[in-house]
Amino acid sequence: MTPVAVGAVWAGSPWFGILLFVFSAAMLWEWLRMCVPDRAMVLAGVASAGLAVAMYLLSVSPQLTVFVPVLVAALVVVVASGKQRPLVMAGALYIPVAALAAQWLRAWHPDGLLLIMWLFFVVWATDTGAYAFGRAIGGPKLAPQFSPKKTWAGLIGGMLCAALIGALIVNFSGGKAIWAISLASAALAIIAQIGDLAESGLKRRFGVKDSSNLIPGHGGFLDRADGMLSVFPVAFVIIYFFDLALR
Repeated sequence: MTPVAVGAVWAGSPWFGILLFVFSAAMLWEWLRMCVPDRAMVLAGVASAGLAVAMYLLSVSPQLTVFVPVLVAALVVVVASGKQRPLVMAGALYIPVAALAAQWLRAWHPDGLLLIMWLFFVVWATDTGAYAFGRAIGGPKLAPQFSPKKTWAGLIGGMLCAALIGALIVNFSGGKAIWAISLASAALAIIAQIGDLAESGLKRRFGVKDSSNLIPGHGGFLDRADGMLSVFPVAFVIIYFFDLALR
């Protein structure tokens, strides 16, 4: 899926927005399928409708009111779910907020293309570094109650690779804040691993191996984008409120 994702990011509006919505709608269904399998399709439809309205509003103007449709849809979904309400609320807010953060970064930030590609490469470097260092070094487990294979060595390796990618991107884009971006990249690597562990914990709670089988041989969209989901909102905060810039 990497060429599709990169192509959509490069093309910008409306293609990136369409990709975000499709991925988010699929992830909403997967999340709700685990929490309330008998009502997942209907509830995911409600949550996706709220996200669609919010994304349209954000495409017109970057106002805080874009969150209103998401909040309304989340409340409807929680009330109608009848069970697992805290987890249902978490998913109905977490996924749309991540999508809106990514949309804002791409559509409204002057360096939107570069920022999104930076975040993509940071998450990919984190996953690759964590896997390589974890396999090569092994050692103490990071959070065996959620994911028995993740190690502290893997986390540190993921952080190092993410920091290196951040430094390279700043260097090639002509930026000056190499240390700031490297540290931010390493911090986002931790956030990506937290997102990965959170999704693993959710699957363990409901006794499923994959969030779905929508991607043959690779599980579901949540399985592939769990780290990205957690990174987008945090990246939005540090970029919007702390004016972090790549160049």
